[in-house]
Amino acid sequence: MRFTLLFIPTLVVLSAGCKFRNFNVESKNVSDTDKIQGNECVRQLAKWETEANGVSSRPSTLLKLKNFEIPAELVERDVSEKVPTELQKAFFFQKDGKEYVRWLIQPEDSKWYKEVESFVQTKTGKAPAQFEYFNGYLTASRSVIVVDPESGYSFSLKASTNNTAGRWTDKKQQWEDGKDIRAVSEYIARYDKKLQLKNAVILQEPMAFGIKDIDQANVIRLLGEVATCEKFYLPGFSALHEQVGKEFAGQTSPVEFWNETYVKPLGRALAEFAGVWGLSFDSPHSQNFLIELDKSKKPTGRVILRDLGDVFVLQEQTDRLNAQGVARRLEASHNVKNGELHIAVGLLHGNVPPNWVNAEQYKGMWGRSFFDSFEREYSLLTGFELSSVAPPMDASTFSYVSKIYPINNNAWRSSMIKFAECADRQKTNLGVCPAGLIERFRK
Repeated sequence: MRFTLLFIPTLVVLSAGCKFRNFNVESKNVSDTDKIQGNECVRQLAKWETEANGVSSRPSTLLKLKNFEIPAELVERDVSEKVPTELQKAFFFQKDGKEYVRWLIQPEDSKWYKEVESFVQTKTGKAPAQFEYFNGYLTASRSVIVVDPESGYSFSLKASTNNTAGRWTDKKQQWEDGKDIRAVSEYIARYDKKLQLKNAVILQEPMAFGIKDIDQANVIRLLGEVATCEKFYLPGFSALHEQVGKEFAGQTSPVEFWNETYVKPLGRALAEFAGVWGLSFDSPHSQNFLIELDKSKKPTGRVILRDLGDVFVLQEQTDRLNAQGVARRLEASHNVKNGELHIAVGLLHGNVPPNWVNAEQYKGMWGRSFFDSFEREYSLLTGFELSSVAPPMDASTFSYVSKIYPINNNAWRSSMIKFAECADRQKTNLGVCPAGLIERFRK
């Protein structure tokens, strides 16, 4: 989505609560091989992304990624105060006493990088050379999994491209959008020191840099515990893949297996996303969700949420949490909601259904399981009984199931006043904090 930039000083203050875990190369003793091609968990993620997706399939080949080296003064940057040092070192460096930034070119792009090239030539009088510093992998979308060969640190990056694996044919990564993604990421990070999520892992986006004159950017997203290979991440589309879905389920019915290990956990994870921040996905299909697996590749019950440039925000909640700037930023793209909580999920939206699930199971089992789990978790977390305002579920065949909850009532507002006070102070003068919130307080 595209936002209009509004400079809101309060968001800068909120970044102080943002905390990311450094890769800590020495403690991990990264092998030379892993520095080149990424660790086992990174390689497995790339393989699932590209080879186990019903929309498109391509080899999970390690690529040499091309980049420009651009004088840093030509680039604007929006970087978290707590960004991993490995990311800073990977992109910003000194050469001949001058600071440069490595601008990554999306491997499939044949259009947008030429704008960057022309811009640099106009500013410096010389066309920038192309280098091959990073290694990486394509994914099922336009994002790229990137490996820094110096440290072995891996991350995800979004850049402009006119070619993608999915249904999109041309996706420019705008600088204005990059800055607003950063604002949403900082908003999410504000509760990092206060709350421990139980069901969701949110992949934050701690760095973006761009060129204002051509409205292009590189946006960097963390890979969570895949970067340290403490967890495997299975893309949602891969879990519902014809072959992979059955392999994970084993002797269990794949429909029932993924209902318990993906659909219900996803409902609980999105309840945390909505309950804590008032956020929901604009395009909540399975490309935006990954299933956390332990080292033996068994589902842990947690779901990873990614793509913070694809969200709705509930203005009443951001206003109550003193984060009004987030709603102002999203207002221009019509991604601000007032008085209504928009929740949907498209487990197979845009994908090819596997033979082992039918339309009635998709709606009758998965759709209802998702919303039952979502409503229960949201109610425990916020203290507001969401089922009391729940409308009937709207459903499309193998696409989105959705509900729009009207929350413009005094009961919801009273619950949110108490929730905000409890989240900030871990106590309230308005009674007792919700049980689901208390169990998420960091000790």
